[in-house]
Amino acid sequence: MSSSIFLYVPNLIGYARVFLLIGFYVFALTRWEVAICAYIASFAGDLFDGYFAKKLNQCSTFGMILDMVTDRIATTGLLSILSIIYPRYAIIFTCLQGLDLSSHWFHMYSTATAGGHHKDKQTLKKRNFILRIYYGSYPLFAYLCVSAELTYVALYILYFVSDDNTFFLSCLYSFFLL
Repeated sequence: MSSSIFLYVPNLIGYARVFLLIGFYVFALTRWEVAICAYIASFAGDLFDGYFAKKLNQCSTFGMILDMVTDRIATTGLLSILSIIYPRYAIIFTCLQGLDLSSHWFHMYSTATAGGHHKDKQTLKKRNFILRIYYGSYPLFAYLCVSAELTYVALYILYFVSDDNTFFLSCLYSFFLL
């Protein structure tokens, strides 16, 4: 692997995302305003790394894995924080972590061993029809990913700004029981 790959613009964005996530974890339970700004900035960085990878022709296996691992660390980290601040719902957040990690790992591993990118149209043609729909329709993919993240972010913020979050949590709990 060429050392210049480590300095590709998308990978530099990925490193910045990791440092922002560290900031989120450091301040998550003590300075929520700083923490959420760091988390959202890291989340926004995810929009730009892929864009610059394509625009600058700097796509790499290292960058693809850095992006996916950073995404998983972000989501599971936020779910871990939610488990701490909402201990009553820790089992739900833990199950969501398991679902997030396992589904992404299985999909990434299966496409990598087949020699393709997890969002590549040729690779997706060989996949299950649900995965083709999910990864093949960018608006649907983006909507579902952003909605899930914003739900977690909203739960995190709600803990700090609301005195009575019982109604919202009961709605969330009911949603997962359906």
